[in-house]
Amino acid sequence: MPNSISEWFGHRIYPIVANTPAAIEDQNEERCPFLSTALSSERKCIKAANSRGVCTVSSEAEGQQMDWVVCPYRTLASPILEASAHMLFQQKNDQPMILVPAPSLAERETQKRIRQAIKRKQTALVYFMDKLGGEIDLSGSRKSPKFKLDTTIVEILPGEDGVGIGKHGILEVQTMDYHGSYAAATESLTSALKLHPKEFAEQLKRNPNWASNSIQSPNIANVFKRTIYQVLFKFQLGHHEPCAGCILAIPQSVWLSWQPHLGAPELIKLPDGSWQFAEAAPNPNNQSSKGWIFVFEIEGRSQKSPNPISITKAIRTDAQILARLAFEKAPAEAMNLLASGDGLRAVIRRRISQFWPGLWSRVPKKAKSIPN
Repeated sequence: MPNSISEWFGHRIYPIVANTPAAIEDQNEERCPFLSTALSSERKCIKAANSRGVCTVSSEAEGQQMDWVVCPYRTLASPILEASAHMLFQQKNDQPMILVPAPSLAERETQKRIRQAIKRKQTALVYFMDKLGGEIDLSGSRKSPKFKLDTTIVEILPGEDGVGIGKHGILEVQTMDYHGSYAAATESLTSALKLHPKEFAEQLKRNPNWASNSIQSPNIANVFKRTIYQVLFKFQLGHHEPCAGCILAIPQSVWLSWQPHLGAPELIKLPDGSWQFAEAAPNPNNQSSKGWIFVFEIEGRSQKSPNPISITKAIRTDAQILARLAFEKAPAEAMNLLASGDGLRAVIRRRISQFWPGLWSRVPKKAKSIPN
């Protein structure tokens, strides 16, 4: 199956093509529908020319074609932000809650709504992220690294001057890097849209190669290696007393790609419908953790455009459990492979024999498959 841009300026272009007036208008105007919705005003895509408009890329995972999110703003118009706020600040779904991006605090109407909410003892939250108030920086020192928090959700409470701040929560959305560049595909799509402004969707259906032009595969191993330290660090920060906790939101495709790096851990369903790693036993009902993983997927065959996002699993966890999976369980599984008939030693012998034929009378042949 091809690697292909699957959502462009917020709308599906592979394996089906959205052909709605809103889709064509967003693509012609190079508009980001997610930033536009969050800020209640039209906003163009802020990405560089080579990747402009690219929200998700379709590639194979576990034998099926899946979306891999490459832009964090893709998740703005989704349940993820609101569900994170409910989880972190322990709000029931039917409780009144205000959740606004930081730039909207400059508006008198938003100020009025927040003041009224805290007067009524309702939850009022403001969130910061890049292009929406800016990421919150964690200053470093000689003994600790600098970090940026992708999304910080802050509770607004009554204060001495009428308004103060309560706890803050951390939300990290995991995107995927790809080998190579999207430049050839975005150039093909842009040129096709200019040539066929009224028939773009129909032409794209006949020429799906425009969206897959020179698109390479996801850089799975690099993303995990780059991400795991930050994830562990931020989950640990979630235990700071003023912090409500930390959530990692990860697409289903990326979650599947991470399984070998975590030793393919077993999940146990808890009474409240959430999940927990079996390695967290013997306390499957432990409620003390302030860390969560939200696994989500894009409903790619939905008739709605942009396609909705749904959260498929909420997994309770913490830095210690994830570290144990990544640095104990996965290496232990690798040790089992080393002891197999086609393990590392056999591979080394075969490689040496390629350069020194006849050195050994018997050279182990590569196994057709390696048992789990």
